[in-house]
Amino acid sequence: MSVINTNIPSLTGLNNLRLTNLGLQTSLERLSSGLRINKGADDPSGLGIAKGMEAQIGGITVAIQNGQDGISLIHTADGALAETQDMLLRMRDLAVRGANDATLVTADRTRLKNEFNSLIAEINRKSHAVTFNTKNLFSGLYSGAVANPGLKLQIGPDNGTNFRLTVKIPEVTQSSLGLSNTAVNFVNASACRSCITLVNSAINQVSDIRASLGITENRLNDIINDLQAESINISAAKSRIFDADMAVEISGFTKLQILQQTGTAILAQANAQPQSILQLLK
Repeated sequence: MSVINTNIPSLTGLNNLRLTNLGLQTSLERLSSGLRINKGADDPSGLGIAKGMEAQIGGITVAIQNGQDGISLIHTADGALAETQDMLLRMRDLAVRGANDATLVTADRTRLKNEFNSLIAEINRKSHAVTFNTKNLFSGLYSGAVANPGLKLQIGPDNGTNFRLTVKIPEVTQSSLGLSNTAVNFVNASACRSCITLVNSAINQVSDIRASLGITENRLNDIINDLQAESINISAAKSRIFDADMAVEISGFTKLQILQQTGTAILAQANAQPQSILQLLK
């Protein structure tokens, strides 16, 4: 049967050409953007998964920065403590010298006392002067006690105790180091001998603080390494969902171009087919 009002081959060809053009439009979007998903309709569930991964990656990136900032804070504290330890070692030397009753005169002891007290004053000054972004590190506010819980680092992309790490920095003053009774006269050799023991204890206390900070720094380095690996792997998973495979897209684009050309040619043939009816009028 030959009809001219309803050209089914033409309609079929037109619909196929429309689908081909839609495919070309999608392929061009992907090739120009490098993304497999350019709008929600491209892959609704994939878009949700990929954006969730993107949020996770962003959180991990910031957590890595937080960890690196924490290491810088620890370096600041450790550098100050290293200097405090050097001062304590000098104080110990002064106490050992002051304990030598056999050769020192009063003037010698006065000089020893002045230097010793100056070092004590400097230790106390540093307890209020060493800061990191205005935070007074050795004030005792970050000792880890109940009232002073320490400096909490956010070292993960989500909320929860497993994503936080506490840096504890005890108070470092003459009193906290047990040196309150070391403002010795240095006129009495026995007082200097007692001072040796007290300064030894203070040196060990600072060593313990530095060791604790060093352990925390090593933990932070391990955490940062884990976060870096996590970021890489989540990024790879997100890329498989969100990014376009350019080789696949180019192959598909080439196929669609051929279909567009052949579809246009076939549509022209389908439109011309009803004209054969004219032969019956001759």
